[in-house]
Amino acid sequence: MVYDVFLNKIKTGMEQALGKEYELSLHRITKNNGLILDGLCISKNKNPVAPAIYLNNCYHQYLKGCSLEEITQELLELYRSNEVLPTIHPARLSDYSAMKSRTACRLINTAANETLLQDMPHIPWNDLSIVFYLFLQENDTGIMTAGIHTSHLNTWGISQDELFQAAISNVSRLFPPSITSMDCILEDLTDAVPDLNRQAMTPFYVLSNTCGINGAICMLYPDVLKHFSEGIERDVLILPSSIHEVLLLPDEEDISYDELSQMVAPINASEVLPQDRLSNQIYRYSRRSDSIEIVSSCMLPLN
Repeated sequence: MVYDVFLNKIKTGMEQALGKEYELSLHRITKNNGLILDGLCISKNKNPVAPAIYLNNCYHQYLKGCSLEEITQELLELYRSNEVLPTIHPARLSDYSAMKSRTACRLINTAANETLLQDMPHIPWNDLSIVFYLFLQENDTGIMTAGIHTSHLNTWGISQDELFQAAISNVSRLFPPSITSMDCILEDLTDAVPDLNRQAMTPFYVLSNTCGINGAICMLYPDVLKHFSEGIERDVLILPSSIHEVLLLPDEEDISYDELSQMVAPINASEVLPQDRLSNQIYRYSRRSDSIEIVSSCMLPLN
């Protein structure tokens, strides 16, 4: 069965299982770093919040022998476990005063997202861009978000700077920063990997947020790196592990920024999902200027 036929059969099977109060539609959705996924969007009782279930991996399951019925049942169970959605009246989506407290922001790579950024308000930051989204709901399986597009700013009648001020305030409150010593993380791995060279890795710290999603933005939270650098009495090198977290390393005289960058690039390519990659560059937080700049000369593309 060809892919497009598979998608429509899954949609039909889900429609029959869910009933007439549900509206289902197939959409090609552009994700981070140019990844394009096929999503099955499900709306109940015309709720404007319609979660998308991505079907690309389901087709691989089908090719390996899973039946349509088995895949449909798995998708139904997945949807049912996340069916309780925030109910937002369409009129509230057009009201910025109602949506302001839900605005948030994250970091993505600029060059890898040129198409995505054409339709989204964004603020360039080094080789990255700050983009915005609505935080809709959080549960045991993660968070539900919706991207903010240029049309939202036009409807809300606000500037990009107003959006940023609200979003950075919200995101630092909703998702507080968390800095963990790599030594603490590696303690849990010692038994499983007895030859692990912990001494070589313990200067590293992991900066993310308390939910572990889109946590790289924490390096832009007010005073987070300032207080960290004061604690270690050093400037701070920042290695972009993914859009969800970055690694922090005290800056020492004998550290080669380009060698660090050459270490980051292959790790990104082999260990980080394409949609989660952030950058191959190395950044440094300066205590003197209270600012972050790129210090590596890496020219390797992200993808």
